[in-house]
Amino acid sequence: MSISLDKCLGLFLAIACLSLSTSVMAAQSPFATTVVVNGKVITADSDDIADITFAQAIAIRDDEIIAVGTNTEIKKYVADWTETIDAKGNTVLPGLIDTHSHLYEHTLSNFPWVLKAIPELLQVNLSAETPAQMKDLLAKALEARARQIPDGQWIQVRLNPAQVAVQIIGKTVSKQFLDPITPNNPVVVSTRGGAVYNSLGIGSIEARYRNPIPDDFWIDESVGHSGDYTDGPRCVRGDIILTAAGREDEYTQAYMEVMQLNAQNGVTAFKTHLQCEGGFNASVHLARNDLMPIRFAWGHRWMQPFNPRITETYWRIGDLTGYGSDMMWSIGSSAGALDGGGVAWCTSIPAKTDALKARELCPTMESSPANMRRLSHLKVLAELAAAGRQTGIPGWHVAGDVAVQAYLDTLFGAGISLQKLRTLRLQVDHCHSVTQQQIDIAARLNMAFSCDATRVPSQVLEEDYGEEYLTYNAPVKSMLDKGARALINTFGSAKDIRKSPFEDGIMWMTRKIDGKNFGVPEEAVPDRLTLLLMMSRWGAYAIWKDDKIGSIEAGKLADLAILNGDYMAVEVEKLDTLYPVMTMIGGKVVFEDKELRGNRLRFNTDPDIAAWEVEKNTPTSLWRWQTIPPQIPSRNVPNVQLAGK
Repeated sequence: MSISLDKCLGLFLAIACLSLSTSVMAAQSPFATTVVVNGKVITADSDDIADITFAQAIAIRDDEIIAVGTNTEIKKYVADWTETIDAKGNTVLPGLIDTHSHLYEHTLSNFPWVLKAIPELLQVNLSAETPAQMKDLLAKALEARARQIPDGQWIQVRLNPAQVAVQIIGKTVSKQFLDPITPNNPVVVSTRGGAVYNSLGIGSIEARYRNPIPDDFWIDESVGHSGDYTDGPRCVRGDIILTAAGREDEYTQAYMEVMQLNAQNGVTAFKTHLQCEGGFNASVHLARNDLMPIRFAWGHRWMQPFNPRITETYWRIGDLTGYGSDMMWSIGSSAGALDGGGVAWCTSIPAKTDALKARELCPTMESSPANMRRLSHLKVLAELAAAGRQTGIPGWHVAGDVAVQAYLDTLFGAGISLQKLRTLRLQVDHCHSVTQQQIDIAARLNMAFSCDATRVPSQVLEEDYGEEYLTYNAPVKSMLDKGARALINTFGSAKDIRKSPFEDGIMWMTRKIDGKNFGVPEEAVPDRLTLLLMMSRWGAYAIWKDDKIGSIEAGKLADLAILNGDYMAVEVEKLDTLYPVMTMIGGKVVFEDKELRGNRLRFNTDPDIAAWEVEKNTPTSLWRWQTIPPQIPSRNVPNVQLAGK
């Protein structure tokens, strides 16, 4: 049988069209893979709380939200295979974004089950009322710890309160004081405002990084005194102690568990610097094996603090902003802390005595070379931004108003246009001391303040500067009123294991911590919807992902938390009775409590248990991992397959 050319072409085109139609239909299914119904959905879809949409249900296709509306409106997206989650009248929120939480570091020091698994990380914490008592207690603690551990293992000591400790750090407590007590163990003794190393500690650091510690790291190298109280101890734990003990795998596992703990708080993304190689390596290892429980926005700092050629490094490293995946990406490079925070912040506020003022570590003081060094690094980053070679310059640990001003002055001094500055998504953390003039400037620059709830700055102000200066402490209401971006941070499980993400929310709305003033009442967060925006939508801007997360809207990734109650109805003082019963990231369940649908997927942090708890009483295909607990391959065994091999 013969077929004409016209018929052949017609048959070919028909088959081609049918094939094309089938492929289009397969790629664009009209149905949802998951729907959430019967919820009180707060979408956070507007910066104006009066325009925020409230809904009942959400339709999700794979990792993306495709519709938000009433139960009836969402019903049309349900197919036979669609998995339905009944929110049972509870509030559904966008996934929460913690804009300043050093989880890679907190894993090393704050959680009992981790210290039980990695005893080499143990830090001795000491408190005393007078300098003499503290020095005597320190000597006894060092002798006792040296008897407990093998020669060569690091001894770490933290002294509190800082008001007492800074009177002896680098003075009567020096390298010369430490060496005879601990001749066989490297030592670091730190407090907020400084750290001291013994000779073995200095040698251990220099051997690890293959270079001498830079001169400007020291306040006084002859006594082993550095004004840097976080960077050095942080990297000693994350780079040196873990490596020497062969504990990299245990750390990576614990780091994942700490991120999972935050998912159980409703946190679906967090932001921090990655300062030390160990934290960077563990993060990358989890990301490339698709094992990150929550999203991670990171700022480059891993070359600090022991690199003597950091300026050259910044000029050579390139622009990292935006690089990565939806689970782990860079938000740029940072110069790091410009002051010490707490008693070592840098503020224009006059102290009651010269001795109290002398505790401050400022970026322009010769007595604070580490902070001066970071200011020079910031200048380099600003010059790179002016040349179009740097897109993001997040500011970490800029606690006092003089440090904030140094951050601003350095950026303006580089000759960057106002239009360009507005695109850099500038931000500073902590906001313990901020002036109204700086808030005005921040509003013009589109700059964000990421603030933490803590009593320390208020206590220091009350005792050492004057209660009239409490208005400087985290003036978030002024930021909101003037149009500056105000965020809150560290509301997940970082320093403490928390059940509710709203413990800090109560503090922000009442401006009280343990019944005592935290700043002033006039600077309270005015309402719970604004609080939610500070914990979600506005945080997405700070981490360069506002196009994908931060609200419950069609076209965005399906990150959300279902609470155990009604966020809009509970009293402000009882917000901490609300906690997630389910957390989803990209349409996958990373945490589930039995009270929602009978299933349990969580990590139990009890030091005697420290294990995943898994119960699947309701069929589901939505859990984040196929194998639970997730299996983390060893970092010491090659597992990356190279192309062509």
